[in-house]
Amino acid sequence: MFVCKSFLLLTFACCALSKEEKRLFDPCYKDDIECLSKATESFLEKSYNGIPNTGIKPFDPLIIPELSVVVDEEMGLIFDFKNISVTGLKNQKISDFQMDTNKKSVVLKTRAVLNIVGDLKITFTKNNKEFTGTYTASTTALGTSQYGYSLTKKNGAEYFDVGPETNTCEILEEPVVTISDVLQNTLENDSDAQGMKADYETNKSSLRKKTLCKIVETAYVTIVQNLRVVGQLFPKSDFFVNI
Repeated sequence: MFVCKSFLLLTFACCALSKEEKRLFDPCYKDDIECLSKATESFLEKSYNGIPNTGIKPFDPLIIPELSVVVDEEMGLIFDFKNISVTGLKNQKISDFQMDTNKKSVVLKTRAVLNIVGDLKITFTKNNKEFTGTYTASTTALGTSQYGYSLTKKNGAEYFDVGPETNTCEILEEPVVTISDVLQNTLENDSDAQGMKADYETNKSSLRKKTLCKIVETAYVTIVQNLRVVGQLFPKSDFFVNI
């Protein structure tokens, strides 16, 4: 969120270039999705490697050092990931942007085609068994980030101060997920794994989407943090003309 979106998009940065370039995009009306989209796409392309000395972190590829996902509590199935690499965030598109200037809140939705690779440990908690290998997935995610904001004054201008966010995700279409051959063969030859197979296959689609959404939502934490940084680098007038 996918933010999702996204997991997850630099909304208040959508009209700004890096500080080093000493220039900005023309600001957008907050309801002009076309303007916001074009400006955001250009900014993401220029900033996905991070911008030194600003606090804007790299986000494509975005590396998640570790993440634990309870895939199914009843089955006792846990996925522990390490060194997850998420690519595709720099090409995300705005699906919707709603800013309530009275409540000072934002709902941002972005769509991204993502490729995900990481090390995986599968744990069967009821059987006290662990299996390791690699995990690869490609998916289209709709990430939603919701957050509040306030305006702070400094140097005679107003700046955005972005509050805590809530990231949610929806996986669109059926994801493509594979695990390494060694891990696959090990599971196929394990009696406990085979005993769980029928239950897993029944809910495979929803369990895969649940797992991927946890990854996407985690990725969007960095995206929103970058948003916070950019909101403090440039005054609000650099981003919007009607706020």
